[in-house]
Amino acid sequence: MSDSIYRALQGLSRRETILCKQGSRLPKHLEFKLYAFYLSLILFAIIIAFIWQLTRLETFKITSLILLLSGYFGIIAHPALLFIVRSKEISKHFKNPFNIIYANAQETEGIDKRYINYLATKRPEQLELVLLEVKAQKHIFEQKTALLVGSIERIGFAPGILALLISLDKLSEIELDWVLSIAYIIPIIYFFGAFSRLLASKVARHITILELALSNQKAKVGS
Repeated sequence: MSDSIYRALQGLSRRETILCKQGSRLPKHLEFKLYAFYLSLILFAIIIAFIWQLTRLETFKITSLILLLSGYFGIIAHPALLFIVRSKEISKHFKNPFNIIYANAQETEGIDKRYINYLATKRPEQLELVLLEVKAQKHIFEQKTALLVGSIERIGFAPGILALLISLDKLSEIELDWVLSIAYIIPIIYFFGAFSRLLASKVARHITILELALSNQKAKVGS
């Protein structure tokens, strides 16, 4: 059975998450929490927008627009905020651009080696089957994400910002039309696409580990 291989991959994923949190110099993984805060602002803006449509009260309209503007402002200002918070780390990066990359590689090497050696003890047909299934699931996941996200991930928040500016041209007459709807929905789709891309990259790394375990196993058999 291939259950032990899947459990090993799940354990590797958990260890990668723990290592990422430990390696972050930001207080309590601040970068992730900031993105979650921006997304929460936009989600609350959408919920209040629905209430506005039901009640037609100006208070809900203004509150929803303020939350939406705050979410967009946070997203746009996020790089500048990180530059301030991580100024020391960024200055070190400019002095030695490859230092962070090699340091991260060194941290993950020990964990990867342990899992590769463990996976290399499994039967080749089991590893090949798991590798086939993981590749297939990655492809299906990427296709579904592409259908939902489309090209929004590449063009970013520009359409949403433009739609918001067009709608705010006449604040007193603003309505939840298709233009303003774009401003509400673009950030959600973008965040979903970015999160999906991170998941796909992690799965791609696990595929590489499976392939390396298989090649190590074949090398031992050949020798």
